[in-house]
Amino acid sequence: MTSWSWLFARTPNSALFYSSAVSVLLLALASYYLAAVTQVKPALYIGYYTIAQYSLMGIAMLAAWKSAPEAISFNDIKWLLFVAVLARVLLLDAGSYASNDVDRYLFDGRIVVEGLDPYRVSHDAPQLQSLREVWQPPNEHAKYVTLYPPLALALFSAAASFGHEHALLVWKLIVLSASLGTLFIGVSVLAYAGKLQHLSLIALSPLLILEANIGLHIDAISCLAVISAIYLWQRQRVFFTGVVIGLGMVIKVVPIMLLLPLLFTLPTIKSAIKLILGALICVVGVYTITLSLGLHPVGSIGVFFEKWRFAAPLFVALDPILSGYHILIVMLGFASLLSLFIAGWMWFHRAEILNKQRLIFSAAQLAMAIPLLISPVIFPWYLMPLIPLLALAPNRYLVAWTLLMPLTYEVLNGFLSERLWQPADWPVWLIGIVQVLAAIALIHYVYRYWQNHLRMTSEVKA
Repeated sequence: MTSWSWLFARTPNSALFYSSAVSVLLLALASYYLAAVTQVKPALYIGYYTIAQYSLMGIAMLAAWKSAPEAISFNDIKWLLFVAVLARVLLLDAGSYASNDVDRYLFDGRIVVEGLDPYRVSHDAPQLQSLREVWQPPNEHAKYVTLYPPLALALFSAAASFGHEHALLVWKLIVLSASLGTLFIGVSVLAYAGKLQHLSLIALSPLLILEANIGLHIDAISCLAVISAIYLWQRQRVFFTGVVIGLGMVIKVVPIMLLLPLLFTLPTIKSAIKLILGALICVVGVYTITLSLGLHPVGSIGVFFEKWRFAAPLFVALDPILSGYHILIVMLGFASLLSLFIAGWMWFHRAEILNKQRLIFSAAQLAMAIPLLISPVIFPWYLMPLIPLLALAPNRYLVAWTLLMPLTYEVLNGFLSERLWQPADWPVWLIGIVQVLAAIALIHYVYRYWQNHLRMTSEVKA
């Protein structure tokens, strides 16, 4: 057994399976206590408490996954779904203690409701003074216009249209619906792929439970778009797969990367065109409607790359060497090389890949990781759309990445107690080590595959 194989060994144990699921539920409910702690000033060590919650939930999730039987029964699935739904629904009344993004969402949406353009009007604009007093958006966001895509902004506006008293509840219900949708569509997707034994990775994921139902992040809806696109792709509804991927992009950009691997799984050029056309029609249609409404959907994306930094190992490594647009050019070059690698690999090995779905989903993991790898900011919830792909093709490095990212919540210690944003370096170094190991493993895999290919070719010629 290799040093990593224990993580993927199947060791069925019903008692461990059920007790681990209950542990995830109880740890999720600890959010009520953590939310109460943040109201006591100074909220010392809340970052460490949050890290402990995520870490313990992650361990319990892995225990449930490892102990689940290969031939998982209907009763096991019912139990898992019951616990997973309960963990999500019971958090409906909990406070959002690890992030104030929801306040940004709702205020951006309210700006639209008031007939203004949040892509051009920042929160500190004089005409918004009375609104700020009521909605109280985060001060640290005040000077930046929004950078969220149009469909995300439409969802924010829908919630904000219910007024300050009800907007948060409406947004919670929207996110809860997306979270439950991901869970139940995930069951169908995993069953179709013959991988229901990996359901725990979706049902009990601390990222999918806490970042959706406590953090209330838009990424929960992005995650729903990813699993829905895979559901449609499995059933060969190619055009609608493209449409859903396009919808995912106009919520948050990451799902568009699904086009890259899925394109090479299609049998004909006609079906490939249908996939691209579905996404293109959706994206162009949404942006056309946005422009026709007088909005300018660009926002502060330039500032995002120029000034904002958090938990991004590649940016941390390149920042002392490069600056300004040079670092952006390097990152885009890196993303292009990775994209070309995926495209080339899938093109030259199409016959083999089509017979091995694991390779397809592994390629999809790498493709969807590209925007995150080149981003100057990586918050834990950014990884949510990768979780369905993790369940379809469990990967030790992606498991490690998703479990290490919540370590960055260390920054909450100073931020919630003294409004001091000073993230520590050690979580970034740990995440960076995992990414370096993943890169070495990928290079080693490609090298071994190429060596085997050359050997087989020489044997055939002989």
